[in-house]
Amino acid sequence: IAMLIYDYLPYKYKKTIRCENLRYAALFLDVGKLGIPSKVINKPGKLETEEWDIIKKHADIGVQVLKQIHSFDDISDWILYHHERIDGNGYHGLNGNEIPLASRIIAIADTYSAIVMVRSYKPSRSYDDAIGSLKIAAGSQLDKELVGIFCSIPREKVEECTRRVKEK
Repeated sequence: IAMLIYDYLPYKYKKTIRCENLRYAALFLDVGKLGIPSKVINKPGKLETEEWDIIKKHADIGVQVLKQIHSFDDISDWILYHHERIDGNGYHGLNGNEIPLASRIIAIADTYSAIVMVRSYKPSRSYDDAIGSLKIAAGSQLDKELVGIFCSIPREKVEECTRRVKEK
C-alpha cells in the first residue's frame, strides 16, 4: 500500500524519497513487534493501558534491531516515527512536517491495512469503511494532503493491492 501511495505522489515528494528505501521501511515497520510478548500482540479485545505502553515500544525496538545493519540507517527514522500523529499526539510527540514524509506515508498505509485486514482483536472492514476512517483522521492523526492523494487512487488499484497482500 505504501508503494501504491508512492506511485501517486507528486514529483516534489517523490524526489525526496528513494523508492527502495520506502519499500524496506514499509516491510520492516513492525519488526520491533518481535520484542513484544505474543500474549500482548495477539490479545483478542481491548488492550489495557500497560499493554498499550508495551506495544508503543515496538518502533523503538525495531530501530534497535535494524541499527545493527548499516544499510538501514537511512530508514530508521521512518520506522521510528511511523506512529507519529500530525497533531503531535503520537509516540514521540512530533507533529506536522517534523514527521518524515515517508513516515507519514507509511502511517496511512498502516492505518488502511489495520482496517481492512483481519486482526486477532477485530474482523476486517471494507474499503469504504477504511476510506471513511482515513478521511476522519486526516488533519489530526494523518497528513491531510497525503490522505487526499491516497483517496484519489482508483478503488480497483487499492483493492487489487490489498488482495495481493492478503494472498501473501
